[in-house]
Amino acid sequence: MKISFLPPIGVILLASFMGCTKPVNVFVLLGGHGFDTTEFFDLFHSLEGIEMDSAYYPEAMEMMRNGQTDAYDVLVFYDYMPGLPGHDSTVFLNLTAEGKPLLFLHHALCSFQQWDGYMTMLGGKYVMPGPGVDPEAVSDYRHDIDMEIEVVDKGHPLTLGMEDFSIHDEGYSNISLTEGITPLLKTDHPDASPLVGWTTTSNRSTVLYLMLGHDKLAYENPSYKRLLEQGIVWLADQ
Repeated sequence: MKISFLPPIGVILLASFMGCTKPVNVFVLLGGHGFDTTEFFDLFHSLEGIEMDSAYYPEAMEMMRNGQTDAYDVLVFYDYMPGLPGHDSTVFLNLTAEGKPLLFLHHALCSFQQWDGYMTMLGGKYVMPGPGVDPEAVSDYRHDIDMEIEVVDKGHPLTLGMEDFSIHDEGYSNISLTEGITPLLKTDHPDASPLVGWTTTSNRSTVLYLMLGHDKLAYENPSYKRLLEQGIVWLADQ
């Protein structure tokens, strides 16, 4: 396994998690939002020691419901499905009861608007306008901003060996957060939430959320790639 861009401590970390032989198998769930498809898949196929399969909703949901994703080490959500029906909550409840490691990326924060348990599971929520929603609680977004990202805990396995970095991406602001999440990444950009990356636990599952990752300009950022590599390997070891 060659990880030439990581410092020695990062190599040791990934090697110890992966045993240098068995790849981490991830299943990526997609749908509901356009994205730079070719570049996204190129990114995931370039991750060292990680193999991926993917499916779009509604097939992706049925695969989770039928147990077809059980064998994967980590489930990665890069979907935008705010209108998911209430009965799909049982799928997520079963995943967390089993302790499946879950990674939510970027606009997955916006999914499942009608189920409060989704926010509890993920650790936060992008609040959309609607009946009974306080206008002051509604979240916002802005494309094409340059954010300075602070690595809050440089000793965490997910960010081990990383330094603060810059990224051109999309920011979400005025998001709602739950108590008890562990901050990993922060920014002081006025058009983004101060917290842009965190971990939490939901039932028996370890959950990671990264706000970053809107398009190819983010995918091509070496720090973003490193976050995905170390984050996925860390999750698989939980």
